[in-house]
Amino acid sequence: MAYHVFEINPFQQLTYLQSHPNYREAKDFLRQCRTATGVVKGTTYRMMFADNPDHAERLLKQKRPARPMGEHD
Repeated sequence: MAYHVFEINPFQQLTYLQSHPNYREAKDFLRQCRTATGVVKGTTYRMMFADNPDHAERLLKQKRPARPMGEHD
């Protein structure tokens, strides 16, 4: 299993960027993407731990249940 990095544009479309075998490399790449110049406003970057990029994309697209009251930051 690896860490897969995706770009999510303002229209919620995912674009696979890279995979990394360990967390530190993936996190460093994610920071580089987030601080790059020329990024379109509203673009986000996410990392997912999964077997392959297709599985990671399915996990990112899943709807999550709302957090219970009292657990908000």
